[in-house]
Amino acid sequence: MGIAALLLSTGCAWTSKEPVLSSDTLKVVAVTESRLDINISEYRHYTTYVLYLDGEKLSDKAFASLLQDPQATNDTFVHSDVVVLADDAILLASHNRDSTRCWTTRLLAGKGKARVERIKTSSTDCSPSETAPGWQTLYDEASNVLLVRERPFHVYPIAGYWWVLWIEGDVVALYNDDSDRERLIVRLVRVSTDEVLAEQLLPMQTYAEADLLHASPDVRRKWLLDNFAVSMKTPASLQLRPDNQLEVLPPGRWAEYQETARQNSEADALARAAGEAKLEALYREVREEEAARQPPVE
Repeated sequence: MGIAALLLSTGCAWTSKEPVLSSDTLKVVAVTESRLDINISEYRHYTTYVLYLDGEKLSDKAFASLLQDPQATNDTFVHSDVVVLADDAILLASHNRDSTRCWTTRLLAGKGKARVERIKTSSTDCSPSETAPGWQTLYDEASNVLLVRERPFHVYPIAGYWWVLWIEGDVVALYNDDSDRERLIVRLVRVSTDEVLAEQLLPMQTYAEADLLHASPDVRRKWLLDNFAVSMKTPASLQLRPDNQLEVLPPGRWAEYQETARQNSEADALARAAGEAKLEALYREVREEEAARQPPVE
């Protein structure tokens, strides 16, 4: 597919347009606005997507009709993320103009027969993130993992909040910290059934948490293989490598972390109590003023 970019220069900002997908029934164009942030002297780039069905631009009204969400009937939509699934299908993240609601959908085009399958509706974030080649990750409203296989398309729910390290075949490697039990968890799970196949529990008193939240799929996979002997074939296995590169906490560091957490918790509680007391005082003042304005009862 050829790449054509139209640059519309406007002082310290410009807009570029690039076709992402172009077929007989579905066309997707990425529109990127680049603006100079004078605070850091760098350009910030904001990309949204314009959709065309059967040659016609998809209007907000038409998308709302496909979405079939009664609360979104009169919304204005911003399409923020697109993953191409096929010539006539995309994984799409959209939100309303004020970003109070968002949707992750699978849009399928067809000669006059377009349809939308809703995967997720949220008040926070609906953008998918690439997990491994051919896979995307979402989180539902309860923070459970949704693994999205691109081809053939399927959505697999995985219970709990996890950082996805890697997927191979029908097995996914997951990571999270269980602060209540003071342990780090690395786990192998069967994608199709959410069955736990193997896991390693690492004491948080000994090992530092991994900094993987914003890491790329390759970095996460490297962290997994650098520190664990992993087999995703049957039977799946997971063992801590003798030559692992995990950061070990020095003596006394865990106690320092716990003390800091305790102090932060106390400070948060005091701040909440002060805020609630201030609000209650304001309400009481308003009630007293309203009562003072009432005419005396004769």
